[in-house]
Amino acid sequence: MSAVRSTLVLAFCAALASPALAGTSCSEAAEASAKNYEHEQGIIWGKLGGSIRDFKHVEYDKSLDSRCLLDFSFKIAHQDEIVTTRFLVDAYQRKIYATYYGVAKKANEGQPKVLTCNYGYNYNEASYCTDEAEYDGVVASMVK
Repeated sequence: MSAVRSTLVLAFCAALASPALAGTSCSEAAEASAKNYEHEQGIIWGKLGGSIRDFKHVEYDKSLDSRCLLDFSFKIAHQDEIVTTRFLVDAYQRKIYATYYGVAKKANEGQPKVLTCNYGYNYNEASYCTDEAEYDGVVASMVK
């Protein structure tokens, strides 16, 4: 499991280090960010013997407060586990506002054990959630 945590840290660093997409529309920034992140995750997890599946994102154009929020979700098949990964990020600033990671055995994929679930516009003072349903509620309130 330490390989999973190390990979997650590496993925966040890569996402945050990507250049900002200032001057582009939210749709353009969202599409570029989604392609970039899916590509990076494919490389990282491929090297660890895993594969990404069900990658999708939903865009929320928050032009009034200069944000372009993306709600990413995907699963990672790794050995005998499925890692459910979700995060809310601003495509312009590459700032992450919420994360959810759950791990389940492939045989019991619908019931993940929550590894991380946190959120907040001031991420250094993040609040913590207990499950994916709570994460969904928080994200819904953030993208209004």
